[in-house]
Amino acid sequence: MKAQLVLIWLTMLFPISSAWAKSASEPPIYFYLSPLTAQYLHAKGSNNNASLTIWRKYLRKACQCFTEVGREELLGTLKPGVLILASTELLDAEERQAIRAFAASGGSLLATWMTGTRGAQGEWVGYDFLDELFKVRVVGEFRRPNNEHWFMIPFGDGPLSWSIPAGRRMYMGETVHNMLRIESPHLAAVNMNWNREKDDEGANGTVAFHESDTHRSAYFSFPEAWGFTSQQGIISILDNTLAWLRRQPKAFKAAWPHGKQAAHLMEMDTEDKFFSAPNFAKDLESIGVRGTFYSLTSEAIKFPEVVKDLLARGHEIAYHADVHIGFAKDAPAKQEARIINMRQQMQTILGENIHLATGFRAPTESYDANTELIMRKHGIEHHAANPSSTEDRLPFFSKVDPSLGPEQALVVLPRTQYDDVNYTGMGFSPEKVLSTLKYDLDLVVMGGAFGLLSVHTQNYINEGLLPKVMPDYVKYVETYKDRLWIPRGDQIATWWRQRERVKVKQLEEGKDIVVKLSVAEPGQVTGLTVMLTNPRKNVRPTVSPRSRSAIGVKVVAVDPFRTALVFDLPKAGEFEYLVRFP
Repeated sequence: MKAQLVLIWLTMLFPISSAWAKSASEPPIYFYLSPLTAQYLHAKGSNNNASLTIWRKYLRKACQCFTEVGREELLGTLKPGVLILASTELLDAEERQAIRAFAASGGSLLATWMTGTRGAQGEWVGYDFLDELFKVRVVGEFRRPNNEHWFMIPFGDGPLSWSIPAGRRMYMGETVHNMLRIESPHLAAVNMNWNREKDDEGANGTVAFHESDTHRSAYFSFPEAWGFTSQQGIISILDNTLAWLRRQPKAFKAAWPHGKQAAHLMEMDTEDKFFSAPNFAKDLESIGVRGTFYSLTSEAIKFPEVVKDLLARGHEIAYHADVHIGFAKDAPAKQEARIINMRQQMQTILGENIHLATGFRAPTESYDANTELIMRKHGIEHHAANPSSTEDRLPFFSKVDPSLGPEQALVVLPRTQYDDVNYTGMGFSPEKVLSTLKYDLDLVVMGGAFGLLSVHTQNYINEGLLPKVMPDYVKYVETYKDRLWIPRGDQIATWWRQRERVKVKQLEEGKDIVVKLSVAEPGQVTGLTVMLTNPRKNVRPTVSPRSRSAIGVKVVAVDPFRTALVFDLPKAGEFEYLVRFP
């Protein structure tokens, strides 16, 4: 049945497009047909025809520029290019040596699943081949029957995954074979459950890449069961991966400004025990950052001086409704009356500064489309939403009113982390809370994602769980400050609107590329970042404007594999830049 589903899917899957094919002069792609693997599977009453067909379909639609090679060609002399080893379990000593020689001559490698784990007779030889050429350490498996719970989570703005939004849940489906858990210095994706939880079974890496002095390599830890996965997402990652392996630089609009790799909002739902809010503010200020305080206005009016003081110290004052009751499914008139009452209560505190309160977070994350429409009608510009509001770990624009463009639509900030209520309910110790928070922040930064951590006033007093943890956590956050943007909610919303005003297009010019920026009115985009994938690690490009009107650019080395171009764009227009790599 699975084989039939795969074949049906193959007739529908691949669009006729390619993000990575340039011309026949680009490095060739070799698709290896392993006779030993075919014989081994045949002896077991099986075959790898479905896997090979999946690859052929993809490669034919993508560029028509690949060659199938057998053992004789592999042992000969292949011109440097990209060698694809699709679940090539069996490799004899001569094949292994030929692959090493290909890599040493400058060729790139792409392997999947159990490649190289068996010898010429089908005997188990382990994962040393993957460790040697791909710098991948296999530490376990994502075991069945729980595969249906796994989602691949790609790292946004990365060399192999830049065209996929950061943190997108890509359903991996049920597979015949277990996917492998891997560790690697350079991951492009991990496998997690829907909640993106850390489990206790070991590493959760699933896509890795590596560059040595002679070659590049990429590895996917799952077999070719792509008919049951997020299909278009897999295709995009394949496109990106082959472009990277062929050393084709790519330019794209990054998620975050000023060359930052990720963003982290730390906010407080100020409800019962409202007086504890300054304790959280003090923890944030200890590392020089500010947060957002979503205020329950029926409580806020009891502590007006606390609210005013937080605002004066640079924190954002936002709304958490009038009373702690959700909005979802209530009649629009009832919802609107509450929003009006909420604003009136805040007006008594902020007075003429009421215009500064532009954020909202629904109690118990209970809201619906009517809530979003009413919010926007009454001056709310962003709101913090529940984890199921999007499949990605990025802000997005509400679509409840299609007539509103990005300048007017609500910016939605999805909660992407467990909050203190979750941790308390799960019975976590302070030590486990801290380790979980650190792990998740690592994932946010590696993944180019948006992290939203929510805490509550009633849990921020005396011997509460979070006060025991937060001083150490914010110190850990501080270690990432060169790579991590730590804004308020209103600052994220402002940036997300600015970012949407710019379109980035890459044009080819021989071995060089041209980056074209199209900036819509009113301009005023500060810190726009265009990320470049480097054709060689640690290479630094030169960037020069192509017209007098072009704005200056700051070139920032992000890591060995990426370079950031940072622009301040005060006006609308089109600007071109020539990018040359030495």
